[in-house]
Amino acid sequence: MIPRTLHVIWVGDESKRPDNCIATWREHNPDWTVRVWGNDDLASYGWVNAQHMRAMAGRELNGVADLMRWEILYHEGGFVVDADSICKRPLEPWLFEGEACACWENELIRPGLIAAGYVASVPENPFFGQIILDLQKEHTVVDRMAWQSVGPLFLTEQVRMQRYSGLTVWPSHFFIPRHFTGHEYTGGGPVFAAQEWGSTLGKYDE
Repeated sequence: MIPRTLHVIWVGDESKRPDNCIATWREHNPDWTVRVWGNDDLASYGWVNAQHMRAMAGRELNGVADLMRWEILYHEGGFVVDADSICKRPLEPWLFEGEACACWENELIRPGLIAAGYVASVPENPFFGQIILDLQKEHTVVDRMAWQSVGPLFLTEQVRMQRYSGLTVWPSHFFIPRHFTGHEYTGGGPVFAAQEWGSTLGKYDE
């Protein structure tokens, strides 16, 4: 069973942490535990891929968060959501009936690409264990963009490479109703969150 723990990762300048966004997850889901991971956790948790995290920290902090995400899911289980996301309605239990869940980034704009921003799992899922080990074998993860080396493309490739059939993939509109390109869902179905796309659009550096 996927633990009712919401994990939010924010490393770097903690004065820019979007606490107002994080608060929406607490407000709509009082029966969930919300754990915010920050710089202290980055320094002290004992990450398998700490070396990659240090290298990535000088380039893309969202890549550090992705590296942390996979290890958190393996060791802790639960649901990791992007820090710059806004919860719109309470999470439904049926969302988490499987052993692992994620959503498409956008079926029309990037068909087949699994988003890394909303991923849930039972603890000690061998799929995420293998992800951690495969990353550990990599000489470097900073030879290309983070979304390719440790984020959505990497996750998507891992699902295919491991032939992982235990992943429930939600429609993108559940958590990313508006893509960063501006394409927006208008179907009227359930929307649990909205994505601010802070790191992608460079909003945190304005």
